[in-house]
Amino acid sequence: MPPFRDEVVFVITTGSQTTRVQYGLPESLTPAQRTVPTRVYKVVNDDGKASFSLEGAESDAIYPIRKGIIQDMGSLLYLIESLYRMTTKTDTDSPFAPILLTCNSEWQPKQIEEIITHMFKKVHVPAVTIIPESLAALYAYALQIACVVNVGEEKTEITPIIDFNIVESAQTVVEIGGKDINRALQSLLPTLKPYQIEELKRSQIYEILNDKSMSFFGEPSAPATSSVEDEGIVDVAAIVANGNAREILAQREQKKSSKQVDLKNSDMPRNSFIDSKGQKVEVGTERFKGAEDMIERLSHEIGNVIGKLDDIARRGDCWENIIVVGGPTVIKGFVDAMLLSLQEHFLITRGTTYSELPSGLNTPVYGTPPATPAVYGQTLGHGQVPTTIKIAKMAEYFIGWKGHTWEDAPFLGSQIAAKQIFTPGIASIDGAYISREDFAEHGAREIWNLGLL
Repeated sequence: MPPFRDEVVFVITTGSQTTRVQYGLPESLTPAQRTVPTRVYKVVNDDGKASFSLEGAESDAIYPIRKGIIQDMGSLLYLIESLYRMTTKTDTDSPFAPILLTCNSEWQPKQIEEIITHMFKKVHVPAVTIIPESLAALYAYALQIACVVNVGEEKTEITPIIDFNIVESAQTVVEIGGKDINRALQSLLPTLKPYQIEELKRSQIYEILNDKSMSFFGEPSAPATSSVEDEGIVDVAAIVANGNAREILAQREQKKSSKQVDLKNSDMPRNSFIDSKGQKVEVGTERFKGAEDMIERLSHEIGNVIGKLDDIARRGDCWENIIVVGGPTVIKGFVDAMLLSLQEHFLITRGTTYSELPSGLNTPVYGTPPATPAVYGQTLGHGQVPTTIKIAKMAEYFIGWKGHTWEDAPFLGSQIAAKQIFTPGIASIDGAYISREDFAEHGAREIWNLGLL
């Protein structure tokens, strides 16, 4: 019998920008109970010693993680411990909630062991486990094989996973993310302040147009609709018969002026949003730009990663199950544009000859010499891949997540993993955590024997 209650599990995913927390595992898995910035503040106590706080001035702010890399371990440990105690409402040395944390490929083994040691020695948790964020995303999609593209604000981690095992030799981290969209938009809209650029990116009027949604800049996906019906047609005979021509024409003009033409954002040459300071910000067609270079770069990197897999069949499986998560993916059209870019550069139609291969297969990739199809893991004749490229679909049976976006799907996957690891009777991942007894006997290094990292 595990040394904890099955209905209370503490789940935490910590990124460079935000940390998400869930306490307990309800029947219907839900978005984070608490989402806070990954930030603490340095304070000086009355005795002159420095410590940390969850509140303070920006000038005293410390960001424990940057570009996925742990920069300040002390502040990160303080943040995790504080959130644990606040959320579980326990100040005792015998808390009963086990903890699951996610990590990324930039966390070093010694850092992971230090976190585990702190949670047992300082917080006295009953059990700990740590899983990669990319693996958590896989759990959310109920898949065994996929290529997980986790797009952050400052970096993107691309991870192929085969039968729940990360292929570390192919995994890569690219220093490109949401901040690159900000920089591109800032150059296009120099009069806007940085906070307005960020809020524009997160607003409903910012979107990425593709061949299917193009309208103002190309062929409209659907004609602009007007609720003003037959405005050029007048029934003269009816007017003459009724003898009230002036009244009828006046009513028609009033009706026309009261109707509004319903235009989509992509049909409008200009649109506006209200920023956090209550100001109306009007933006032109720049609101459809800024992500092109980022998407182009990432599509090539994804091709490189999948091309490093030795098994051709597994490459095909990854091409058909591309998971795209992370904050920037909530931008309207982002995932669609990524898929179109991948298909343009890498999709091989059956019967294609070498000279007809997509341009992405015969052109240099960033930082690499000119490549033949073999560099991308492609082969001619039988076994050509990819002949199909798809974005993986999220499972639809998580009722608590309806109406929410999937950019933080790794958090949902973390809850699923926690339930499978810590719940007696239904646990399907046996021995996937370190108990107090395990730690006392083997120490934090026991984490490497669990098969999760």
